[in-house]
Amino acid sequence: MCFNNRYTRIDERQVTDLDKNMIRVTEEFITERISYHGKNEVELLNSAYMELRSRVELLRGTLTEEQIIMLRGCENAYHVADGETGRYYYAAGFRDAIRFLLNFGEGEQ
Repeated sequence: MCFNNRYTRIDERQVTDLDKNMIRVTEEFITERISYHGKNEVELLNSAYMELRSRVELLRGTLTEEQIIMLRGCENAYHVADGETGRYYYAAGFRDAIRFLLNFGEGEQ
């Protein structure tokens, strides 16, 4: 088995060169769109992130050095989880849109 991304398994024998190119192009497109949206966030989302950052900084001022190290680990884990969650749902939505367009008019969704 091989993976075309972190979330979808594909039997390696069924992947053609055209499939590999489509997978690569799709991944590049998704990465580009996520990057664009990350730079152009809606105000409410940006405000929520700024509030979180402000609260973390207030908390950091009350912690010992050992606790600050633990907090940094939590922050790192949160940022990875947040990024992967966004990527997962963006990719899922993109795949759903392609599936919809390919099946449009066939009565399947």
